[in-house]
Amino acid sequence: MLNFSPTEEQEEIRRLAHSLATEQLRPQARAAEKSGDISSVLMETLAQTGLTTPFPEDYGGNGNIEAVAYTLIAEELGFGDASLAMNVIGSIMGPVAVSLAGNASQQEQYIFPFCNGRDGSTERGSLAYAERTGGYSLADISTTARRDGDQYVLNGTKRDVIHGGKSRPCVVLARLEGSNELCGFVLPDQLAGVRVVEDVQKLGLIAAPSASYVFENAVVPASALLGEPGNAGIVRAAALYALLRAAVACGTARAALEYAGSYAEERIAFGRPIVSYQGIAFMIAEIAMKLDGVRLLVWSAAADWDRSVELETLTRDAEAAQFQAIKIAQSATIDAVQIMGGAGFMQDHPVEMWMRNAAAME
Repeated sequence: MLNFSPTEEQEEIRRLAHSLATEQLRPQARAAEKSGDISSVLMETLAQTGLTTPFPEDYGGNGNIEAVAYTLIAEELGFGDASLAMNVIGSIMGPVAVSLAGNASQQEQYIFPFCNGRDGSTERGSLAYAERTGGYSLADISTTARRDGDQYVLNGTKRDVIHGGKSRPCVVLARLEGSNELCGFVLPDQLAGVRVVEDVQKLGLIAAPSASYVFENAVVPASALLGEPGNAGIVRAAALYALLRAAVACGTARAALEYAGSYAEERIAFGRPIVSYQGIAFMIAEIAMKLDGVRLLVWSAAADWDRSVELETLTRDAEAAQFQAIKIAQSATIDAVQIMGGAGFMQDHPVEMWMRNAAAME
């Protein structure tokens, strides 16, 4: 039986992330939603903690990424605000993919800037994963890469690429024509044949600016390929992104559970707190029960990631955890709004924003 109790070091990291979430992310969530991005001051604060530099120490990072530790961090950041959490996670996933799949030259070029103590907090990366015709599942990736001499030709679409409007590195997931192997490409700063459309009027995750891509015979040099076609590091990067998104969803569900529970204890109707009525109490209990179950899925898959289990098993479990966590976050935030009644729709409370954020994670 696996022991999912965090180590002393992991618990210390979790407490730090929780402190940042409650003292920084949540108080700034509304302002960030209005501005459409994270503030530079908050990003610098996060960078100073080292939570945004899970890269090899050779490049100035805090060491190679550990999935269990970062799922704990992602859940706490999601507890503060899912939109700001996805802003941070979406940014680091580009260089994380380079770290896991790239060669030494690519790692030095794209990772070092994020670890620069003075300017690292201003750097933004991105990972172009989901497509218009599917979700965050490797089976849904249909963007193709065709080898043509010393270059590759990309065709397909990507959606909801966090920081996709301006990022470096921007890593795009595609399938190699002929072999169907999964590949990762770092897009050049200037690339003909790709149309970038900034996402506007979003339902949720507004503080995580995103864009959509359309590739029409976009030509990239062979040097843009991370490692070799079918690189295991690319699959592991995709699985890690699924796990971190799942953890953010768990944090959102937990926030909704605690907020609605506290409201139900204080709200008096017919002479007693509404939490004492079965219709409310059962709803809160069901959220708590389902949340515990999905967190177990996330932690189990994260432990498998750290143990480098077989890729097919890892991908299956990470994607299952992501799917379940997002569904729980959506149902938990909807239930929180219902428990609070008319107050749940008011911007005086954050639950309506959490509900929109959870809906936007599909």
